[in-house]
Amino acid sequence: MPAAALTVTLLLAAAPAPPGGAYSDDELLAFDEPEPEPAPPAADPAPARGPAGGAVDAALLRFAADERTRRAALPPAHAFSAALVQAWDDLARALEGWLAVDTSQAPFASLVRARVTLEAELEFDRRRFGEPPPRLAARLDDAVARLARRALAARAMGERLFVASRPPALRWPIDDAGLSSAFGVRLHPIDHVRRMHWGIDLAAPPGRVVSSAAAGWVVHAGYTPGYGLTVEVRHAGELTSRYGHLSHLLCAPGDRLDAGQTLGLVGATGRATGPHLHFEVWRGGRAEDPLALLGGRWAPGS
Repeated sequence: MPAAALTVTLLLAAAPAPPGGAYSDDELLAFDEPEPEPAPPAADPAPARGPAGGAVDAALLRFAADERTRRAALPPAHAFSAALVQAWDDLARALEGWLAVDTSQAPFASLVRARVTLEAELEFDRRRFGEPPPRLAARLDDAVARLARRALAARAMGERLFVASRPPALRWPIDDAGLSSAFGVRLHPIDHVRRMHWGIDLAAPPGRVVSSAAAGWVVHAGYTPGYGLTVEVRHAGELTSRYGHLSHLLCAPGDRLDAGQTLGLVGATGRATGPHLHFEVWRGGRAEDPLALLGGRWAPGS
């Protein structure tokens, strides 16, 4: 017996009989319909391996510096100028090029830095120069959402791989602050020599509230050479956070702080070119990039 006929016979034997007790010719033919061809795989090639994030970090820091100069030099306006639109378009193109390749190996900190800088600088420009054109706003919103999704995916992967040694997530010590200087070697803004920067600088107006990045107790609150008025908070897991250049101290050594509790105000004390918060994180005597530990601020599309 041919294979097709045998298949029909077996199916008929296993299937319940119709109410009339027999199958019509059309019903018999329906059992022998050929299997549809599978859809072909996607024709698009796998994305190219992208850079680890250093190039986009440098581009964003240059852009942030240019925007601070622009905001200081130009009067307030009600809409973005053509030059400002062009600058943001160029940045969006650079980010889109970076996101178009495979960023799965990009450090979580690079993805967070990109979103922090993009959102903060756009908000500062909106306050100074008004709203960007709708086309540009939509383009930047899309970049922010994509960065957020990549950052959450990178963080989730890190948590799955390093659950045993994963440090507790830290809160951002200032809301809506711009990242003006990253962790690592940089050209010192006062001494003009390349030097290690042991934390991150968050640009914010003077008097902005600074809060503890996690629960802990104050181990230092006072003047520190170079840092100006400074607070140090000890946390679980041998972590210590440091908050420098404050204008006012709102805590004292021995105080117990909850995560998000106010400890001081943004200022420019010590060696500083302007008001900002210098934020450091230390673990067991070694400085770590705070951006790799900060979390709990965003969700995709927020």
